[in-house]
Amino acid sequence: MMNSNHIDSLKQEDNFTPLYLSRDPDDVLTISSLFKAVWILLVVLLLSVGINVFLSLRKADRIIIDKTSGRVTELNNRDYGNTESVSITPDSPGETDKRYLVKEFLTALYDVEQTTREAQVNKLLKMLDPDLSVAVATRLKQNGVLAAEKMESVNSVWDLQDLNIDENDPYVLRAIGVRKIRRKAAGQDVEESVQLKCKFLLKDSPTSPARNDNNLRTGFTILRFRVEPVNGKTVSPITLTGDPTEQEAIPDQTTEANTKPGATDNQ
Repeated sequence: MMNSNHIDSLKQEDNFTPLYLSRDPDDVLTISSLFKAVWILLVVLLLSVGINVFLSLRKADRIIIDKTSGRVTELNNRDYGNTESVSITPDSPGETDKRYLVKEFLTALYDVEQTTREAQVNKLLKMLDPDLSVAVATRLKQNGVLAAEKMESVNSVWDLQDLNIDENDPYVLRAIGVRKIRRKAAGQDVEESVQLKCKFLLKDSPTSPARNDNNLRTGFTILRFRVEPVNGKTVSPITLTGDPTEQEAIPDQTTEANTKPGATDNQ
């Protein structure tokens, strides 16, 4: 015979109903919609980053308008032809750029104002070929040229008289000019004037882009240069900073004498 407790237990088992747990359909739909929105936002973000990178790296559109006629010569890098006063050609540094580089170099070298001297020296060193720039900077420091200029309160004016390009070598330029110097010597103001002839050997800029701030947007750098007095008189080291011991003579059809600072011209 079954006791009463066992009978009660069987009755409870017969009345037991299993309980199944499930997520609310609306909750599932909400989560699915949020995931879709996140993916859409992620795609939009990637597209935005890609477009910004593309726009930052691409070259700017060029728009050229001839002001005399009002005609559009080029729009969004599309060439619409030339006008009577405007034509478009590939960028090619030429003679004008060479003359401008040499002219600015001589001005920075010989047109001295003590308040701006340091900036001018830095400017002229950047115009030189890297190896020559180091050599000239070392020579200026060893010779004490800049210190002597400051001690003697040197101020000078450079007057370029002539600048031309060699007929046989378009990378060789010759210049001649007068440097007028004012300085203090033995407590007195001294004025000097010396005529200098200069010779330069240029080369195409080794850096990219070819036109940059160092070469004054000309596309050329100075590979070699030499300076000599025309009148054959003794020249102060302050006047002549291009020392031939650091710079080889520029090849030429004729033999040219090299003049060191403080030496005389043998020509």
